[in-house]
Amino acid sequence: MTVYIFEMLFVLFAGALLYSRKVSKKTFLILSFFTMALILGLRGETVGEDTAHYIDVFEKTKYISWKTIFTSGTDIVYDTIWNVDRSMEVAYVLLNKIVRIFTSNAQWILVIVAFTTCYLMAKFVYDNCDRVFLPTYIILCESLYMQSFNLARQTLAIAIGLQAYTLLKKECRHSNIKAILAIFIAFLFHKSAIVLLLLVPLWKIKDNRRGIKYIIIGSILMPFLTTAIGRFIFVIIPRYAGYFQNNYWDANVGVVAFLWLIELFMIIYIFKRYQNDDGKEVFIAIACTAIYISLELVGLKFTAFTRITLYFRAFLVFLFPFFQRYLESKSRLVYKSGLILLLSLFFLRYASTPARLYYFFWQ
Repeated sequence: MTVYIFEMLFVLFAGALLYSRKVSKKTFLILSFFTMALILGLRGETVGEDTAHYIDVFEKTKYISWKTIFTSGTDIVYDTIWNVDRSMEVAYVLLNKIVRIFTSNAQWILVIVAFTTCYLMAKFVYDNCDRVFLPTYIILCESLYMQSFNLARQTLAIAIGLQAYTLLKKECRHSNIKAILAIFIAFLFHKSAIVLLLLVPLWKIKDNRRGIKYIIIGSILMPFLTTAIGRFIFVIIPRYAGYFQNNYWDANVGVVAFLWLIELFMIIYIFKRYQNDDGKEVFIAIACTAIYISLELVGLKFTAFTRITLYFRAFLVFLFPFFQRYLESKSRLVYKSGLILLLSLFFLRYASTPARLYYFFWQ
């Protein structure tokens, strides 16, 4: 727990340096995300629910041939238990195989994934946020960073896939194709990243205010379409279909529901005051947050849906800062202070779970 408290306080301290203009935007991001990556990458085998699994996969790739990797399509069988093949996306297996060329120490795959994920997250913030402290603190505290201790492969896919948003925002030549390519690369690390393709049609919507209405209506209907979504998943990604037919884990809402209520309030409040010329970024923030909350409600029945929500949950880095645009100047300080306090409590709550009990790999 001490390590996490130090990490949180260090990012807050770096934020204070940023606000006092003693460090630049880029320096703040380097200090903050380097610290996150260091703690994430140097974790011991039992820190996080699946860390031991990633180490095991690294060891198993020793027995996978290069020919198998390049001829097996998007999934590679890395182990067989009780005549049941266990497979994983080709890009992640390939990454492990490349790392094994240089070292047989499995800790390096954790370090490389951690630093790559944090670098891409920092780039996402740098490219798309004028003020970088709050988005960084949201990534650290709201859940995405803590999920990296468990869902390392998926959070890497999220970090890669989010670059598609930057490409769409630039609206340069072939930006749609480049964005789809970024999502495809993320897909090769974790197939759930295919949901980010939704960003492409969302960005094409011309009447943002009307688009928000349709998104909200669709989000309300989403929990009632669970069966249809499950069938779609079965066709597109058969390996993950079982996750949407059974509740493998108990849904744990708890105080997170309180945050959902705050986010719903923000969506409604912004929508009432939103004009089309307020910017596409605000529209995307509202749309993705609405989809995220809707899928979380579906996740109360099929908890695996909560893994898909992470892709849309990442856009909270826009929603929370954008909300303050619509507040009076006197209210903004209160809002920021309250939000930082709430996020800090969420971070400490995640950090206090038994699976996050921290020790360095050499201890």
